[in-house]
Amino acid sequence: MKSHIFLFSILLVFLVTSCTKKEFVYDEDETFDLKASKMEQVGSLFESIARQPEAADQLVKATEGIYTDISELLPISDRAIVQRGKARGYSFGLLLTSIARQPEAFEDLDAAAKKFLGEYNSDYISDELAEITKTYATAALNESIARQPEADSLFNVVCKRYMNFEIKSPSK
Repeated sequence: MKSHIFLFSILLVFLVTSCTKKEFVYDEDETFDLKASKMEQVGSLFESIARQPEAADQLVKATEGIYTDISELLPISDRAIVQRGKARGYSFGLLLTSIARQPEAFEDLDAAAKKFLGEYNSDYISDELAEITKTYATAALNESIARQPEADSLFNVVCKRYMNFEIKSPSK
């Protein structure tokens, strides 16, 4: 009986130590990617412009504290594709929901997206990065359409310009 308790205790300790919480990992190499983090932070710029369009220039200047434009981050498809795709998708998702919240601020939001995230360009955005970006922005796209269906043309501009796909119009 003592041997059973001893074995049970060892098994219990093994189970507890093997069930430790693993951190969420973007890529197989498990390394932090600063470029992805910078792109992800741009999402807060979109939300802030939608909240306070009059402060757009000031908000852009504040964001320039992390990088001044997308050219500083190039190349972006050289590594950490999954992490960077998720970060871009997250930020474009916030761009879409910000447009739904404040369509009148589209010009400022669009200019900030061009500056910090860059338009789709197959020279520096791989097919894999583009697909991950699109996948991670889709939930926000659906939410944005549901919130502001009249802005579908603006959402389509964003999808074409930044993620290389077009929203299909429902047949009438």
